[in-house]
Amino acid sequence: MTRYQPIKSWHQRNTMISRNGYILVWVPEHPKAFAGGWYYEHVLVIEKEMDRMVKTNETIHHIDEDKTNNQTYNLFICSRKEHDKAHKQCA
Repeated sequence: MTRYQPIKSWHQRNTMISRNGYILVWVPEHPKAFAGGWYYEHVLVIEKEMDRMVKTNETIHHIDEDKTNNQTYNLFICSRKEHDKAHKQCA
């Protein structure tokens, strides 16, 4: 079985904003792509940075709460519990 290699370059691909405000990128080769080939840009950023796929028990938090700010300094990977706690602190 081949190990998944994070997608390194998606910047020239088609994008759109999801109904819940996240940037989606056309990456049909991603194993978790949905709706015919779309996937979250913030996940692609973290996967590239960590050189691995985000695990099912992990989520990504946008520190400034801007779902379109997918700069690495604005993202951190955490558990769902940590993510919920971060949102409560921001409220």
